[in-house]
Amino acid sequence: MKLNNIEKRIWSFLLCLGMTLMLLPTGFADEAANTAEETIPGEETETAEEPEEKSDWETRLLLMLQEYNADPDTIGAGYYNFATGEEHYYNGDVYRVSGSMYKVPLNMLFLDWIADGTIEPDESIGGFRYSELLRGTIIDSNNDYAMTLWNYAGSTIETNPASTYYHRYRILIAPIMGEDPENVDDKYYENNFFTPRQMITCLRHLYDGGEKYDRLISTMQQAEPEKYFKLRERRFDIAHKYGWFAEDPILYLNDCALCFTDDPIAIVLFTTGTENAYAVLTAYCTLMCDYAQETHAKRVEREQAEAKALAEAEEKDRLAAEEAATEQRPAEEAAAGGGETEAEKNKTALPEAKATPPASNKERSEIRPRSLTTQTLVMAALIFVGAIAALIWFSILHRKSRFRMLYGVLAITLTAIALTVCFPAVNGKSVVTADKDGARETVEQFFFVLKKGDYDAAEERLTERTELDGQMGSEQTVRARVLEALRESWNCRLLGDCVTEKTSAWQEIQLQVLDFSRMEQDLQRECREKLLELTRSMDRSQIFNEAGDYRPEAAEMAYDAALSELLDHPEDYYSSAGVRVQLRLTQDGWKIVPTKDLMDALSGNLMQKK
Repeated sequence: MKLNNIEKRIWSFLLCLGMTLMLLPTGFADEAANTAEETIPGEETETAEEPEEKSDWETRLLLMLQEYNADPDTIGAGYYNFATGEEHYYNGDVYRVSGSMYKVPLNMLFLDWIADGTIEPDESIGGFRYSELLRGTIIDSNNDYAMTLWNYAGSTIETNPASTYYHRYRILIAPIMGEDPENVDDKYYENNFFTPRQMITCLRHLYDGGEKYDRLISTMQQAEPEKYFKLRERRFDIAHKYGWFAEDPILYLNDCALCFTDDPIAIVLFTTGTENAYAVLTAYCTLMCDYAQETHAKRVEREQAEAKALAEAEEKDRLAAEEAATEQRPAEEAAAGGGETEAEKNKTALPEAKATPPASNKERSEIRPRSLTTQTLVMAALIFVGAIAALIWFSILHRKSRFRMLYGVLAITLTAIALTVCFPAVNGKSVVTADKDGARETVEQFFFVLKKGDYDAAEERLTERTELDGQMGSEQTVRARVLEALRESWNCRLLGDCVTEKTSAWQEIQLQVLDFSRMEQDLQRECREKLLELTRSMDRSQIFNEAGDYRPEAAEMAYDAALSELLDHPEDYYSSAGVRVQLRLTQDGWKIVPTKDLMDALSGNLMQKK
């Protein structure tokens, strides 16, 4: 082989190596540069400042919002640590739609009355036991039950000038929110508005209220065990109440909670049309729990250091007192003892001879990943250069073979690129991705075929059979009309992005549906009228039995007639509610899990949940 041919191959290698180095920054150059800056000798001062900056509450919040592309102006947040008194707010005094979070202070008001004997523990209120109203408002988030409570509360006081029961109930809960009802901002009475500071004040009263609020906290712990703040945070017990409200095109998604971390905390987050609102909500809870745990560790470390310093000071004072006592001994006794003993000298010198303590576990955990990252980069570079060197040596040694240097360099270059793409996994930052678009498309297709009445096609998009058509026979004319009216009412609008995690996904939707609970009162009235009509057109023996009660067949006839009349204008009973659609990745692609919430909503059993 001629020398100039070898030079050509070397130059080809260098060209390919340069192209590879240009590609490397897309994988990890920025992180490697940051790691290198943190480990450069002599830069300890700048490195030491970084943890202080990251421990700042607001900075962490803003970084999290930036990660999810969420506008900080669209959120309101609050945090309170019950052990340390640490308190933070972001847009803390801005009034926002609270959704169903108002049901927390509403129930606190009634538990106050139970505690002072104003009402009985299970008082009948509006025809319901209070225990049923408590569970219904917190777990089921039933707005009708909540209205029953605030109407009762509002009826207990008078205002001048006269005002609505709702306005009066807001007067009664103002102290719970930390407000003077006579001097609070007018926005407070305008609608269902609260500020983050008011909600944190409410949660502080809840936590500090002792046994009288135990029923409420226990019920909040049972509410939505795998949604909102509790979607992914499973390390700690959380008592929460979410708030959901959609006013096209704005989605209001909120949650407030007591989180029982090592130092218990109160947190709240309001979102107003925030992008990726659900992901932001769940991430905020984990962020605050992590922050609380870190401050707890720092507090314990600080208290231990203070206790240690106090013990050392007391020991030093004791030794000084012993030394002073020794100096006051008679001269002959000191001469006989040869002055201060060697043991006393050692005791006196001991506090000054203490060694510097080793790095804490937290410090070691911070150092180890940086060192590992640098070693990984160096190892990758050595493997790459070694492979190229071996390739050159092999080419020169076997110059008579048909081996082509350029092909070898290209093969190694492509391998390097592949390693670059895979580098995050090597560095302990592997990411499992899922097809968000596929999951979102499944939800859209499901409601499209459902709206068309193609129930078989809809069933194919579920993980299990559910008999969506309800088995309503065509011979039952009224039942068939119910099914048809229900199908025509379905209207689905997807809210926000689809959240994916490995083989699971969640999509928030706003579902319009024929709400039978709204129809109930009118249906009862129509039934009574139809029964009266039957008594005028039929023989009494056909309507009543010997006991004077309506015969079942007569009652059914009146019910069908009443229902048929209401179905002439079903749009009067449409409602919208938020539903969280759960999906699972199967061999046949994404499938919708027919959860109870979804099936209840499709059947028109909304319970007016928001």
